Formats: sequence, structure tokens, C-alpha cells
Amino acid sequence: MNKTTICSVVFLDIVEYSKKSVAEQIKLKNQFNALISLAIKNVPVTDRIILDTGDGAAISFLGDPEDALLTAMKLREAVHSGQEIPFFLRIGINLGPVRLVQDINKQPNIIGDGINVAQRIMNFAEPNQILVSRSFFDVISCVTDEYAKLFEYQGSRTDKHVREHELYAVKNEIGQEDAFKASFKHAHQVETKPKATPWWSNRNLLLKKVFPAAATLLILAAILVKTAQEPAKQAVPQQPAQMAQNAAPVIAPKPAEAVPEKLAPAQAAPHPRTGANRTEAPLPKKPAPTDNATLVFKVMPWGEIYVDGKMRGISPPLKSLRIKAGRHEIEIRNATLPKHSKTVEAHPGERVIIEHHF
Repeated sequence: MNKTTICSVVFLDIVEYSKKSVAEQIKLKNQFNALISLAIKNVPVTDRIILDTGDGAAISFLGDPEDALLTAMKLREAVHSGQEIPFFLRIGINLGPVRLVQDINKQPNIIGDGINVAQRIMNFAEPNQILVSRSFFDVISCVTDEYAKLFEYQGSRTDKHVREHELYAVKNEIGQEDAFKASFKHAHQVETKPKATPWWSNRNLLLKKVFPAAATLLILAAILVKTAQEPAKQAVPQQPAQMAQNAAPVIAPKPAEAVPEKLAPAQAAPHPRTGANRTEAPLPKKPAPTDNATLVFKVMPWGEIYVDGKMRGISPPLKSLRIKAGRHEIEIRNATLPKHSKTVEAHPGERVIIEHHF
């Protein structure tokens, strides 16, 4: 249980929770817990840890970052749809390192920078607004184009610990339906549907659709058979004399034009002894030498790729990169974790594999 991992953390806060009476707080918390249970019902229990923070909750998703985004969007939509006790949420999402430990009651708990940053990002959010960190945006925006369209850059904010955070807001309702449809999790959800009645036992369906369609198909088949037989009956073999009369007149070919004595460019000069034309076969072209090499990246769970100080993408999804042969400085960065630096000597046409686990 005591281990460090990278996970997505959704930090939730109920706006003005402390200003309500104890009786209202109990009803509101029960309503809030029911919404969370409904939002995460499709996430396996082994892939999530929920912490009660009093006026909210912190949900850590140990699996796909997509689970964190969809859960936050479902909760915001549920609050908008109207509840028994109206309330608003502030939501912050971060992707970072956490340590799985056991609390005083021997229950799973999480600590670390990943959950701390999620709480600070949530503090910058407005009521019913979802803010995410730069590290979470870089990963989730690479999943589908629909996800990338959801986000809007909010600039950089400084928390009370004088730490800067680049923030992205999830647009409200704009493109949300497209994001749910594009979600791999949404596509694989299995909904229980009532058992359909067999079509052959539905009398109305047989009388209105099946029987008329079958009759139409039979009529079309009969027409096609009759149409195919008519050309064969009409075709009568012609007599030889009639065939000669119907034959088209033979047109005499035109005399060939004189060929100029000058040889065509494609012909070679005649051999001095034999007089035969000699054509030299073209020499095979040598393949042009390549001066490029290929870098192959195997980074877990993800990292920003810098080549000679210039960012070239995020791996995954980036798997390979073509560069000029020679010596290059490679850096792999992952949020607050120590960066990985390496100098490679790439020869022309060579594939250099760079492997790193944060």
C-alpha cells in the first residue's frame, strides 16, 4: 500500500457549506455523496480512492485520466439539472505524484503534491467552474480532438505559497455532448435494456412492413428474370449473305508518311561496322544517402520531449521523431518530478531507443 504513483485528482468544494445550519449540512452532504456515487459508478473500485474533506471530497483516479474529466463534467451537469437543496461546486483537477498510505483506521489514503496542487487549483475556481492544471491538460488534450476543444487557457495564478500554476478552464456546455460521445469510457458503458420482442411474433409488424416488403421483392425478382430472357428471344442468327451485306466497307489505309532521315532522340547512332542501332541501357540510380536518424521514445507514464532545448511533443502519444544525424541533447520532463537528460550520438539511418520511467 505504501507506494508512490502518478494519478489524477479531482478536488471538490461545496460553496458556502459552512454558512448553512447543521440540519441543512447533513441533507446537503447526503445529496452530494449520492451525486458522487452516481458519477463514478462505471469506474472500478480498484481505480479510485475517495477522501471526505468535510465541505467536499477529493477523488483520486489511479487509472485513466479520462475518468477524472468525465466525473467532474457529470457532477457539474448534475448540479445544473436541479436538486432538492440548490448548491454550487468548485472543482479542481491535477495530474501529479501521490503516495498511497493507510490512515489511522487502516483505510486507504493519499498524500503528496498531486492532491495538494488539486486543492490549490480548486481555490481559484468560480462556483460551478472546472479548472485543471497544465500537466493534466497536456495529457487529456492528446486523447481526442473533442477533449482539446473543451479547454480555455486562463493564464497563470500564484497561490499563498508563492507557487505559480498555469490554469485551463473546462468550457460549460459548449462541446460537452461531443466530449461524452467521443469518450472511450462512454462508448464502452453497457446499459441494461428491456428484452426486445421477436419480430416474427409481432402481428402489426408482419402486416405493415414484412409482408409488403416480401411481396415487393418477389415482383422485382420476376421483372428482372423476364427482362433477362427477352434479349435472348429477340436475337436471331443472320445468314452469311446478309452478314456480308451488312458488313462495313473496308477503308484502305493511308500511305505512311516519309520518316525524316534525322534520328529520333530516343534512337542511338548505328554501329560503325554492323550498321545496327545500338541502344545503351541506363545505369541504375543509386539511392540518395540519408542524413536523418530516428528517435524512439518509451516513456511511462508521460513526459515532455525536448531536443536541443526545443520542445517536440509529449510521449505518449509521441512514439518516434526524425532528427538529423549527429550529437543531440535529449530532456524528458514531467511536471514537478526531476527531469531526465541524455546525450545521444545518432548515425544516419539509425534508430535510437530512449526509455525512461518516472
